Amino acid sequence: MPEPGGALAGEKALVTGASRRLGRAIAERLARDGAQVALHYRSDESGAVETAASIGADSPLLQADLTDADACERLVSDADAALGGLTLLVNNAATFHRTPLAELEISDFDHFMRTNARSVYVLSLLAGRMFKSRGRGCIVNLADVAGLVPWAGFIPYSASKAAVVSLTKGFAKALAPEVRVNAVAPGPVLPPANESPEQGERAVAATLLKRWGSPDDIAAAVAFLAKTPYMTGQVLPVDGGRSVNA
Repeated sequence: MPEPGGALAGEKALVTGASRRLGRAIAERLARDGAQVALHYRSDESGAVETAASIGADSPLLQADLTDADACERLVSDADAALGGLTLLVNNAATFHRTPLAELEISDFDHFMRTNARSVYVLSLLAGRMFKSRGRGCIVNLADVAGLVPWAGFIPYSASKAAVVSLTKGFAKALAPEVRVNAVAPGPVLPPANESPEQGERAVAATLLKRWGSPDDIAAAVAFLAKTPYMTGQVLPVDGGRSVNA
């Protein structure tokens, strides 16, 4: 249940991709810290309903295909109306799967960039302008350590997350001083679909802490950035030390 006196009391947040995995954990943490949260989903309505039930509050459920710029515009407008004034945007929604060199297609680049980077650009632009005009607001993006040090088996995914890193810093400059923009860069937290045990073991071995992180680790970092007033333009690795062990 939300804490009325929590650190994020009074904040009204939109979390994209909130029906499962990291998005659900982030929505739950923001709500627990006192924020009112609108839950975006693309196709998994039942998952969004489950997230809302886990929060234990009246959370608006908003459907949108974030590869469609018009849908992004409607999503920001609908979240603002449903919450009575949006103050926090968490760009979490993304696609993530392995693309080994032998299977890479030219179309893979457009697919990852459209889903993972273009949506962050459009939503940040629309919400950021609104926040700036109102004199306050915060955006937290989900980047990835692969956006800092690319992985050979995830080239287009890594490129899309590198774009998120650049968008974070660019919008932080453009929207200052009224709006703060930061990002969390997760490391091995949740494996992609069809990841083999051996691939998972290699991912963990590349960390300094030699273990998986948890969705709660990422959610805590998002909440930290949302409530820390003197941070902007930063990308915070939460990766068990993987980014310094490359």
